[in-house]
Amino acid sequence: MQRGKTARSRHPRGARFVLGEYTAAYETAIRSNTLLDGGYDPISRPKATTEVRVGIGILAIDQLDLRNQMFTFAGWMEVEWRDERLKWTPAAGNGNIESVFSTSDIIWKPELVIDNALEDLGVITADNLNLRYDFEGDVKWEPPRLFNVHCQVDVTFYPYDQQKCSIVVIGWSYTVEEVDLAFLSKAINTDDLETHGEWIVTQTETVKAVLEETLEDGTKRRFPQLEFWISIQRRHAFYNLNVIMPVVVTSLLIALTFIVPFESGEKLSYILTVFLSLVVLLTVTADALPPTSITVSNLAMYLGIVTVLSAVGMLTTVLLLMVYHNEDGISESTSASSECILLIARVAATLICSSKRHLIGRRVSSKVVKVVPVNGHEHAALEQRVKSAESGKKGADDEKANVTWQDVAIILDRFVFIVFLAVTVAINFGFLVGLVVGGKTTVP
Repeated sequence: MQRGKTARSRHPRGARFVLGEYTAAYETAIRSNTLLDGGYDPISRPKATTEVRVGIGILAIDQLDLRNQMFTFAGWMEVEWRDERLKWTPAAGNGNIESVFSTSDIIWKPELVIDNALEDLGVITADNLNLRYDFEGDVKWEPPRLFNVHCQVDVTFYPYDQQKCSIVVIGWSYTVEEVDLAFLSKAINTDDLETHGEWIVTQTETVKAVLEETLEDGTKRRFPQLEFWISIQRRHAFYNLNVIMPVVVTSLLIALTFIVPFESGEKLSYILTVFLSLVVLLTVTADALPPTSITVSNLAMYLGIVTVLSAVGMLTTVLLLMVYHNEDGISESTSASSECILLIARVAATLICSSKRHLIGRRVSSKVVKVVPVNGHEHAALEQRVKSAESGKKGADDEKANVTWQDVAIILDRFVFIVFLAVTVAINFGFLVGLVVGGKTTVP
């Protein structure tokens, strides 16, 4: 060393190294010794049967598309396995580092596929995501993704339904003898789940299975399969206000057709408007349901029945209008149809306790009086009986003349109103109770 000059330092001015602390150089050295030394093969699996533990976490539910039967949610996968080739001993010489990171292209990873995915179907990859592995060779990989999976929905009790969807993860290239899949936990991780406005997560579970594939020569290959099941229940407050209530109220309007006065001339237009409103509600509800015959919505059946009831009400209104505008007198109507209408009106008047129930359908019999020679006393008595009969006939005809076809139509109108109101209330009560109770008790 020359006089007057100092020796050049091995480290930059201001740098301070403490033995046993983390530095980037230590991590680089560990990665070089474990992955980049030329002896590590990222294609070869760690051992003959490598166990890979898989878990799924949910961050937020996007939607359950009933029509396309697709369940979408944001989350991540947790994948762990042990690779003995990545071991090292933490010591002061390497900063006592217990875990380091690596890019995904230089380390072995299992080939996993979501079998029921509807989008991004393929081997799960995350090229821009690093993996962590520790000194014992345990590798941890957590790729985030947007899950779009097929979900077989049951709309029987819509909108009080519960649904159960699955995420099926299988090993793609390796058989179950080469790579075996196991669960990290017995349930899906919902710790970070955001509240959803339509669905509530009620339960999660896991099921392990094996997927068998038979080749043309009869050889069978078995691949590992994991099923992650999530049960969700619909929040029905929105549907109560925007679906159920309009349907119930519109169905009750059918019965009100029969208390609209005939003189208004709006009975037929009113029932036609109600009928068209029900058809629109049926169309809107059908658009929200999947086009499948595996399960049929009770709400759609209810709307169909109410629509048919409305059509029957329209036909009944037309018949009552025909009766009301009949210009013939009741005493002049002798046809079988008139007799049938009068009989029905008499029964209806009795049931609704009408004041004219004893007048409808009364017929006055005319008897032929045979005149024979009689003495004076018998002749006087006969004249009295004839006068009484003529007086009774005249009184009956006068009473009958007070009952018109308009009165008959009004009596029938009130009777049909009571019948339709009772039927509509019974249908509404039965279907609503069935929807609510069935949706709560039926587990998908």
